[in-house]
This record gives sequence, C-alpha cells and structure tokens, in this order.
Amino acid sequence: MSKIRVLTLALFFSMSFAGLAYLLYLQLLYPTLIPGYGGGERFSLTNENNHSFQIPWFAHSRLHLTLQANDTVELHVDGEYVGDYTHYDFVIEPGREVPVLLKSSSTVSGMFTARQEIPLEKQVLALGLLLTGLSGTAIFARIGRSIAS
Repeated sequence: MSKIRVLTLALFFSMSFAGLAYLLYLQLLYPTLIPGYGGGERFSLTNENNHSFQIPWFAHSRLHLTLQANDTVELHVDGEYVGDYTHYDFVIEPGREVPVLLKSSSTVSGMFTARQEIPLEKQVLALGLLLTGLSGTAIFARIGRSIAS
C-alpha cells in the first residue's frame, strides 16, 4: 500500500473517530455544561434565609430545569406563583433570564438539575463527520480490495 493510500485511510478513520467522540460528548457531557451553573444548583431553605431562596437562571440555549426537594416548597417563576411541589420540571427559552423563588414554612433542602438542549447544528456536524469518515473508509477499503485483486 502506498503512503498516499495509508494517509487517506488514516484521514477517514480519524474523521470517523472524531465524529464518534464529538457525538458522545454532545450526548453525555454537553447538556450538563450550563454557563454559570454547571449541571445544577443546590438550595437550602433555613431560618438563616427566612426559608426562602432565589436564583436567576439565564438560558444561553433552551434549558430544562428539574426541581427536587425533600419537602414541599412554594415555587414562583418569573414573579408568578406556580404551585407547591417537591418535584417540578420546566423549560426556560434561550436568551431569557428567569428568576426562580422558593419559599417554605419549614427547613427544606434540594436541588435544581439543569440540562441544556443540544443545538441541531452541533448534532449535524458530529453525524456528518462520523458518516463521512465511515463512508470514506468503506469506499477506500472496497477500492483497495478491488485494486489488490
């Protein structure tokens, strides 16, 4: 096999690997990388904070938030009363800052879990890299096999 063929095969294989690695990153890690928050925020409603907690959530991309608490909390989103919950899921649209306020009459602790949606263009790029690399490798292998015959 000539050096050009080996380099071409290595290029297609590298594209396949890069596409697969990027796709795994997007599915497993990217949704938890929320600027300023990470994958979520813990909260604690105690006497010291008058059994209340407020956090402004800013969404760079569509943001899915899940509230989980060990006891019922009064939930206010963007200044409006939503209800009393121990578990609640909601979405914040991109480019918005939404203040979330929690209140309780007793000590409560819990967590907001945040997951951002993966932009379509990033998914298309990852799949494009993977498919181009796999197609190139398959075509090159087939051409190489027919030349060797």
